[in-house]
Amino acid sequence: MTDCREITVKTKKKRSWAVLGFGCGCLFLIVLLAVGLLLYAGWQGYKESPMMVEVQNYAAQLEDPYTLSPDQTDQLFSYGYPEAFTILFYEEETLSGGTETVRLEVWDYYSQAVGLTFINGELTAEDPIEMDDLGTLEPLPYYPEQFSAFMSLDEVVAAAGIDSYAEIPLEKEFLKDGVVYYASALTFGMVDGELRYIEALALSD
Repeated sequence: MTDCREITVKTKKKRSWAVLGFGCGCLFLIVLLAVGLLLYAGWQGYKESPMMVEVQNYAAQLEDPYTLSPDQTDQLFSYGYPEAFTILFYEEETLSGGTETVRLEVWDYYSQAVGLTFINGELTAEDPIEMDDLGTLEPLPYYPEQFSAFMSLDEVVAAAGIDSYAEIPLEKEFLKDGVVYYASALTFGMVDGELRYIEALALSD
């Protein structure tokens, strides 16, 4: 379900994606493409056969699911909380042959025409945003630290305080055990019951 106040930013943002290549390489591009396809497929399914779910009871909420890094805390002092944000979780192979979880975040400040990119809490890019006039933006009811990697659906719903949402299972041929969810000003994707992507959309009055 999409809140009527939600807006879509029509003009693409210019980002220094080359900076994001640090530590990610081709894997990052593959993951980003997969997320884009997942959301597109989910939206197509949403238009065709939405399955609405009303939340009856909230599960126990995690305490402090994520702790902001020093870089992120510094930016909060400078800009405040973002007017929109996107978080992507994926696993990357380490030099020792193991894997580590990567948390890629983009914080957008439309009224200040700047976007910040963090990888595992480290500020890696600060880019200007080109966009149309969005009018007055309202504060988001969500914060980046509410969400952590691989949360369950119940944990996401409780952390965000969602009252209802649309659930769109993806075709097995596209992504096995992949599901996209749409709530008020919030979109998130899960694979095998674990949170992999979440996007909080800017609100205008």
